[in-house]
Amino acid sequence: MARRDDLIRRIKQGLSEFGEGFKRDYEIGKEDTTMNYYRQRDLEDATPEAPKFDMMINTHPGITRTREALGGVIPAVDLGPAAKQALRENDMELSGSPMTQAGQFVGSAANDLTQDRSRSIYWLLNALQATGEVINEKALAKAVPELYSASPVTRKVNVIKGGKRAIEDRPININDEASRDYALDAGMLKEIDGKRKPARGYRIKDDGDARILTKRNYSPGMVQALAIPTGIAINSGLGLLTPFGGAEGYKAAIPDEDDPTKSANVALEIAAKYIMGRTGNLLPYDEFVKVRPDVSPEEYGRYQAFKYDNSEDYNPTDGDISVLMGALKGTTEGIHGPELQMLGRSLPITTGVVPYSVALAGGVAGALRGQREKKAAIGGLIGGTGSLVLGQIAGNVIENERRRRNTVENELNQTVYTRDN
Repeated sequence: MARRDDLIRRIKQGLSEFGEGFKRDYEIGKEDTTMNYYRQRDLEDATPEAPKFDMMINTHPGITRTREALGGVIPAVDLGPAAKQALRENDMELSGSPMTQAGQFVGSAANDLTQDRSRSIYWLLNALQATGEVINEKALAKAVPELYSASPVTRKVNVIKGGKRAIEDRPININDEASRDYALDAGMLKEIDGKRKPARGYRIKDDGDARILTKRNYSPGMVQALAIPTGIAINSGLGLLTPFGGAEGYKAAIPDEDDPTKSANVALEIAAKYIMGRTGNLLPYDEFVKVRPDVSPEEYGRYQAFKYDNSEDYNPTDGDISVLMGALKGTTEGIHGPELQMLGRSLPITTGVVPYSVALAGGVAGALRGQREKKAAIGGLIGGTGSLVLGQIAGNVIENERRRRNTVENELNQTVYTRDN
């Protein structure tokens, strides 16, 4: 009897601990994880603004719990000291008995379902433009961390060194009245509701007994501008930079009845392409071949079949690949040459991926070069823009040569067919 009672007691205790862990993680809200990540970035001397994918991953409770559990076994997924400290400070760490921790994992999974944590990752990446921007941000943040970092604000103060008067730059400590007044006069601090608070772009960082005023190295708008060159590359490759009609061989998104290659409404055309990422359909082959003589009827038909066939194909050796019910596809023999396709949107390798890759590399190189003079953002923008032009020239040269060879081949095949018949 005593043994049974002890077993029941332990089961009840285990269920109680499981329930406590479940409740603890299920009740965590998006604001909680966001503020926790802000604290982590503060400990890392980084700005609250972070690359979108980093923000998404580091505020996902399920991913955080998995990294906590596996960090000791797989160092590559370990959270790191700043993240662990932030979690402890906010009472959000994985802790307690094994049953409590099991409850936390299940609570995080339920939290994911009700707060759309994992689906938010899909929503972030469900377009080629968005995926391209995420890659661009991640590459720049990895190469030039100072784009998303803050530095102490200093002021010149008189000091005595070796019995001589000198001037030094020292961090502004808000606990020091003279420094506080200086920051207020300079507009770095503002009087709000009777309290002195940091102005936009400034933050106060605790450093032992001191409270140091910091300023972000680059404005978020300028950092975001670094996505312009790669964004142009992808949108151009997708055929979205044709406001008056369709791309070569395509109808307009809002086609005119008399000429479907022209837009019936330019304002709606721009809105459809910019907001919805919508492009027009392929022209019928007899119209399509007038502007694309390099594409044979057979190639056109194969491409149409590839475009609308969403069956799984994991074998790349046959020239095509399709996964996730056609959400991600690729072919080596499209009407634009090799191309990638994501959710029905096609990005040619030559006129899309090549300019994007060159613009990305140029942006990173420019940011690294500009970093030496504290001009990483403008350096990255200049480097990316210049490289975009070079990438587009190179991609179009390759594509035009491919089309020229295909046109000659099609003309020869047509001559042979006519002679034999």
